[in-house]
Amino acid sequence: MITYHIIEVKERVRETIEVSTVNYEVYDRLKQRITLGIIPPGKKISIRTLAESFGVSTMPVREALRKLQAEGFVTFERRSVTVNELSVEEVQQVFTIRLRMELLAAEWSLERVTPDDIGVLEDVLSTMANPKIDVKEWRMLNKLFHMRFYQCSESTHLLELIRNVWDKVEPYMTIYSSTVEDFQEAQVQHSEILELIQKRDLPNLLEKISDHLNYTCEVVIKALANKK
Repeated sequence: MITYHIIEVKERVRETIEVSTVNYEVYDRLKQRITLGIIPPGKKISIRTLAESFGVSTMPVREALRKLQAEGFVTFERRSVTVNELSVEEVQQVFTIRLRMELLAAEWSLERVTPDDIGVLEDVLSTMANPKIDVKEWRMLNKLFHMRFYQCSESTHLLELIRNVWDKVEPYMTIYSSTVEDFQEAQVQHSEILELIQKRDLPNLLEKISDHLNYTCEVVIKALANKK
């Protein structure tokens, strides 16, 4: 009898883990679609359509959307769910927040960066230099370049905050990547950042990162203004 109850409890635990995994998978995939701009800002979401595309019931989709609402990515309305759309002023604010945190991360990272770390950054930039690179791959490598350097700060709390801010602005990087003719200017700026990291020149590195993020913000803001 005792053995039976133990087996029953184990089965319940196993079922809970599986359900939890489904919920997380739906949340993770849905968040990726939003942050990558696949589901763009302002878009209305059909819970049933998403459930069918993921091959799940509507319950995990609804739970994922509730979590995304708590994180500020979507809004539940009476009969629909809409991906939140930032105003021009809000986009500027997010970029300002991102800049302040990344300057701190750069300061801490420069103290700890190793030759191996720099080698990884060089490889990333080399791949990004391919003129035939896919836009989606470039965006992924762009994020990797910045985050890989900031990982040298060895501050999990700061990295988590930076990732959260990146997620907020990431949908608008779709606008950036579709607006510029090529990534040559960004590539030049990345190369200058890497050179200053190699030289361990903190004052000029902080200035260059500021210029780089302000440039990106200006491109996005201009594109948003032209859409109106």
